[in-house]
Amino acid sequence: MFFDGNLFWFLMGLLFVVVAFGFKFFAEDRGWQLTWWKSGLGVIWYAIFALTFYAAGTLMGENETNAGIKMLLFGLFVSVILGVGLWRLLVLNPKKA
Repeated sequence: MFFDGNLFWFLMGLLFVVVAFGFKFFAEDRGWQLTWWKSGLGVIWYAIFALTFYAAGTLMGENETNAGIKMLLFGLFVSVILGVGLWRLLVLNPKKA
């Protein structure tokens, strides 16, 4: 299966690098000051977001479709709440020009 192979994990890592660099350049364009702990919170948020889809897909693959859908909805709900909190944390302390 595709999700068991090395190609999937290679593409997942490649996507992470693209998202990380995109976030860095986006933050610089907005004038946000990124510190190591803000970047760490961004990586943790992205990991929670990605693992939500991975866990839901695993449950759906094990013929637990109802549990997979509930897990997906719950994980997306938590990701939205944490994402809004991270966004406000980044926007409240912009770098002064």
